[in-house]
Amino acid sequence: MTHHVIFDLLNPRESAALLDYAIANEALFGDSTVSKESAVKGDIRRSRLLTDLGPHRALLEERVANLVPGLIAELRLSPFAATGFEIELVAHEDQAFYKRHIDVFTGAPPAEAAGDRLISVVYYLHKSPKQFTGGELRLFPQVRPLEISEVGAVDLVPEHGMAVAFSSWLPHEVRPVSCPSRKFEHSRFAVNCWVLRKRVETQPA
Repeated sequence: MTHHVIFDLLNPRESAALLDYAIANEALFGDSTVSKESAVKGDIRRSRLLTDLGPHRALLEERVANLVPGLIAELRLSPFAATGFEIELVAHEDQAFYKRHIDVFTGAPPAEAAGDRLISVVYYLHKSPKQFTGGELRLFPQVRPLEISEVGAVDLVPEHGMAVAFSSWLPHEVRPVSCPSRKFEHSRFAVNCWVLRKRVETQPA
């Protein structure tokens, strides 16, 4: 299975509190970056993010940690011990997008990386009724390593309170968002959580 959808990661009260936190901290969101150089590249990714989730981080880590054994089985991954998490809160405003990419670092990882990303969990939040269109998460099948097929790609529509888990190696993209009001509170919000495994350092031969 390429992905697994989760509807009860947070309860309605908890998800509402997280959405309120995101909206209240608009001024703290910075431009999203890409690659191990943490560069802002507006032709690849256009959004804003916040890495400080305040009191919500511990709750999210606990809930995702409880799901890891089941997700390993659902996604047909080799068993591993989760050693930590990376978490960020992203706001996709009008005209935001993220072109096709994977969530793992190819080549040497950045020095601050706490481990290898093995599972990606995305949790969606938005105002009701939804004030934007687009923003689908498009998952691409990977036929063989380094070979990506457009045939069989899956588009998942973001819905408040829904989470999607998939292998961090799976190619994916965020489709362009249209938010006519251009108000921050009407954005497509998403928490990106990566389940980490301790990095195994390889020695040169």
